[in-house]
Amino acid sequence: MEVLEACVVRAGLAPSAHNAQPARWTLDTDGATLFCDLRDTLPASDPEGRATALGCGAALEAMVLALSAHGFGAEVDLAEAPRFNRGRGLETVAHLRFTEAAAEDPLHRQLERRFTWRGSFDAAPMELYGWSRSDARQVLDDKGRAWLAERNDWASLQMLRDKGLRHELLDWMRLAPRHPRTGLDGMDRAALNLARAPAAALPLVFGPLWRGLDAARLTPRLTAESAATRTAPVIALFHRPRGEHPVESGRAYLRLGLEAASLGMAGWPMSALSDHPAINGETCTRFGIAPDRRLIQAIRFGKPSGAAPPRARRPLSELLV
Repeated sequence: MEVLEACVVRAGLAPSAHNAQPARWTLDTDGATLFCDLRDTLPASDPEGRATALGCGAALEAMVLALSAHGFGAEVDLAEAPRFNRGRGLETVAHLRFTEAAAEDPLHRQLERRFTWRGSFDAAPMELYGWSRSDARQVLDDKGRAWLAERNDWASLQMLRDKGLRHELLDWMRLAPRHPRTGLDGMDRAALNLARAPAAALPLVFGPLWRGLDAARLTPRLTAESAATRTAPVIALFHRPRGEHPVESGRAYLRLGLEAASLGMAGWPMSALSDHPAINGETCTRFGIAPDRRLIQAIRFGKPSGAAPPRARRPLSELLV
């Protein structure tokens, strides 16, 4: 059982929107069940639950990878239509039945190395060594990356004009060192790459000052990321078949991030490009993503220009139910 619990902890290293970590587990001697904790969904920014499903799928794949390090395989049975966007209980996502004598998947070694980098990337050119995936359109040219940077800034600002979304985002930020959830979930100053003064001002900017700042046309300058975005040598447009189970998409998403980590890269999602319907469509058209595919996420990838921030993760006691 100690080995299985260690695998649950490693599965908790998977990425999730706002670092909400909605995945929960039960264990027995021959299998495990994955649940989504509906209390940790994002109704304002993720009303359809797609980002939550992606995070649960990433946790599922991380569990499969962690098991492989100990010679265990896992047959996965996905729930047919789990909810990811409403309710307050536990929703069954998948059941794993353990099998023996499985080959080790070397990608598990990247679970501890993968992290999100929300800042400028190193100017040194990346050596991708032919890295490619059929489900990720890599944008390498300056013109394409500049277009994506500008559209991401525009879409992000439109979405931030939703008061509920701003408040939800603030709720998952751990800007004060004494916040009771610091180091456990959400995003602290280091993870957000924020200096002390901007972090202190952010609740005011996203709160009572927003309407005045927006009326004065100052919000574009305050929310822009394009300068940092354009330092990323590659932007990956991650797309999957329409109609695919969203948890399967999450499994593939984790593997994309781990492959990037194996090449020395860190990633930074550009969620507005996929979440804003009009910009999603424009992006698919411009970069040749077929109508039978769905743009799930755009990710800036590159060599980080600094050390990885401390990782906030839930303890085992919060992951097991």
